[in-house]
Amino acid sequence: MTIPTARLTTALADRYIIERELGAGGMATVLLATDIRHDRRVAIKVLRPDVAQRTGAERFLREIRTTANLQHPHIVPLFDSGEADGSVYYVMPYVEGETLRDRLEREGQLPVAEAVRIAREVADALDYAHRHGVVHRDVKPENVLLHDNRVLVADFGIALALARSTGDVRLTETGMSVGTPHYMSPEQAMGEKHITARTDIFALGAILYEMLAGEPPFTGESAQVIVAKMMTTAPTPIVALRPTVPVHVAAAIDGALLKVAADRFASASAFSEALQPPRVTATTPHRNTVAAARPTTRWLSVAVLAVAVAALGGFLIRKPPTERPSAGPVARAVIPLASDQLLSTYAYPVAISRDGARIVYAGDDSGKVHLFVRALADTVWQLLPGTDGATTPVFSPDGEWIGFFAGGKLKKVPRSGGAPIDIANVATGETGSDWGTDGTILFALDDGSLHRARGDGGARTDSVVIRTDKARRAALGRLRWPSFLPGSKRALVSTDSGIAVIDLGTGTIRIVTRGRQARYLSSGHVLFGDDAGHVRVVSFDAVSANVSGTSVPVFDAFRGPAGGPAFFTVSENGTLVYMPGGFQRTLVRVDRYGRETPINVEPRGYRFPSVSPDGRRIAVTVDPRPSAIWLIDPALGQAAPLTTGNIHSILPTWSWDGTRIAFTAFLNYPAPPGNAAWMLAQPNAELHVAFQRTAALRNADVSPRIWTRNDELIGNVHDSRPGQLGSDIARIHIGDSTITPVVASPADDREPTLSADGRWLAYSSDISGATEVYVRPYLNIGSAVLVSTRGGAEPHWTADGKELLYRSGARIMSVAVRTRPDFAAVQGPKVLFSGPFDFSQTTNWSPSPDGSFFIFVKADPTLGRQLRVVFNWFGELASIGRN
Repeated sequence: MTIPTARLTTALADRYIIERELGAGGMATVLLATDIRHDRRVAIKVLRPDVAQRTGAERFLREIRTTANLQHPHIVPLFDSGEADGSVYYVMPYVEGETLRDRLEREGQLPVAEAVRIAREVADALDYAHRHGVVHRDVKPENVLLHDNRVLVADFGIALALARSTGDVRLTETGMSVGTPHYMSPEQAMGEKHITARTDIFALGAILYEMLAGEPPFTGESAQVIVAKMMTTAPTPIVALRPTVPVHVAAAIDGALLKVAADRFASASAFSEALQPPRVTATTPHRNTVAAARPTTRWLSVAVLAVAVAALGGFLIRKPPTERPSAGPVARAVIPLASDQLLSTYAYPVAISRDGARIVYAGDDSGKVHLFVRALADTVWQLLPGTDGATTPVFSPDGEWIGFFAGGKLKKVPRSGGAPIDIANVATGETGSDWGTDGTILFALDDGSLHRARGDGGARTDSVVIRTDKARRAALGRLRWPSFLPGSKRALVSTDSGIAVIDLGTGTIRIVTRGRQARYLSSGHVLFGDDAGHVRVVSFDAVSANVSGTSVPVFDAFRGPAGGPAFFTVSENGTLVYMPGGFQRTLVRVDRYGRETPINVEPRGYRFPSVSPDGRRIAVTVDPRPSAIWLIDPALGQAAPLTTGNIHSILPTWSWDGTRIAFTAFLNYPAPPGNAAWMLAQPNAELHVAFQRTAALRNADVSPRIWTRNDELIGNVHDSRPGQLGSDIARIHIGDSTITPVVASPADDREPTLSADGRWLAYSSDISGATEVYVRPYLNIGSAVLVSTRGGAEPHWTADGKELLYRSGARIMSVAVRTRPDFAAVQGPKVLFSGPFDFSQTTNWSPSPDGSFFIFVKADPTLGRQLRVVFNWFGELASIGRN
């Protein structure tokens, strides 16, 4: 559509003389004019008629008033705005010169120093606007003007005004969100309503990338292709395209382009500061993930990580792994995970090569898990193709291969990428592995058995080292998390009674200390976890296989769900990698727009909250282990334990009338399995076992998740033994031994939730290869309907049955549905909000029955999104003597 210039010229004749058209874009036409009153040349931007009609002149002009108050040397001011003869316009000074787009089209790439200068001046403008409550939302080269060697940013707040005026962020002809696809942040592309200043930081990072590389970080033939790449892949490292780019600039760009908004720079000024050359020494730490702004703080930034690794290179790589490393400088770094990945919380998700040069982790994006590997001296993660669903990665002794479990097999893949190779069949889930110097892989399975397989996949690839027979299980429990001792003839292994040394030739086992998940260190120590959430270290003689002295806690690492492992790994030469985490978490109430209200109770180890049917109380699991179920009344600020004693109690579920609470109880903690139990929702109530375990299900975990109106429980039943029920959904008849399967498939079917009318069961399943949300008839025969797209888990019905809520990554999704006469999704999934909540464990949130608010667990927002690295960590263990 064109602007009726003649009519507009007449309408504005008393104020402006319109000379000619300067250009046109998707939302406006730009006219060159003379301001008669002030005798100056101006640019008049006139909204296209179709955009103006949808926007509404009065609302649009009201929204852009805030922009008129922005006065900054690098911001193009707003002179005037109004409506004339049906056209909505706003007036800016006419800036002689060119746009950044003009210069990029002419030169392709800019000198590094010039590109950084332009980016820092844009960041200065953005920082000023952000501090005055204005987010640009459409930062792109066309809006960056170059005048007399000075940068000016135009159109501040216009995109926000358009979105607010229409109540719809999707305004462009392509149907994409306001913004330009090449520079659009993931949250903007997803149409999220709550857009923060960090979306502008993403756009500026993309512009700086283009100024240096000659093209944006994500390209494609259409907007949809560009956004798909931006949501699923990492850009080519800038140094691969332009080797002369300084490492701190490359790292700053990486930090600005992180896919999770909370992982990016906290402010535009922090991004600008990170673009300055760092002043760093080997012991200069830095606390922030990406902002290398203050060289006197504690944690090394990613921007200087490569410098630190290079300084320590001789120690890290050239030191023979068989020698005990000598003391050297201790340096720390924080490494964000790739793109918008969360660390998978299943099994053991992270490993480091023996020489400390590379790390690998299993990354989870909305239920799609892959392996990612990187050199510590690099800043870019590499996705390893063919590792879908991978768990428990482990490096070969030479660091050239990565072993992992997926699809019922033990596999390996070249660490540089390539086709995975099957090593052995695995009948059930694994609980830890290690790759010995003799070339064999030692791994434990859910049934408590310990196995050894040849890493080359040769004859007798899988041999049973030991099975936990009835007598041994009674004495030790299941064997888990094996770790070779030097020589690969013995190993450390965790039992329910403590840490043991096992002779792999004879199968004899001897308990050596309390604890779990032990790893031998070449410094002469054993590192292990305790039930209080600490990782401890104790001196250990590898010859006699005995501990000496008293163990001491050295750091806190996050532990996986359901008694899983703490996430840490150590190289032969003393590089420690771990995911931090502890028990100081809070609960927050969040409305449907993502706005948080703290709940006034003391921070504790909260997880698995559940809102009562009347929306007034919260049942929640509280760590440390053995965990307890607590009841919280937010209105009164009261919190009290419901379960007490040595019973490990998790995953509370309210009865339909709010009088009782069902949960999973480990009655013989720490020994498995878990059983379904319930109590009245009041202090000092009696504990009742809901399911009398039969011999056929003596090894099955029974976890109630729904309490129906006819007093049946619906939950998950997981039996680790081959050929048994597996991880399925079943009805649990309270008080007897009857279990009736409801959803039983070869897939992992979890997290059932029942519609209010009792007709429809929603649940998550990975039957397609990725975890998605499905709905099927509860008791009648019928096929399942796929509800989610691009991954989904942890579904919840609202009480009126008109909405299904679920989680996709860090996003809370809503689907409008109907349940009569049949089930159907009325509209596709939409994002309600996303936030830096603790999604390190499943079902770590709960909506109110009407879906008007949500209860989330909140921890350090980096939890599950970054790893901490300590170089030459053995130097800190010198104070722990060896007897």
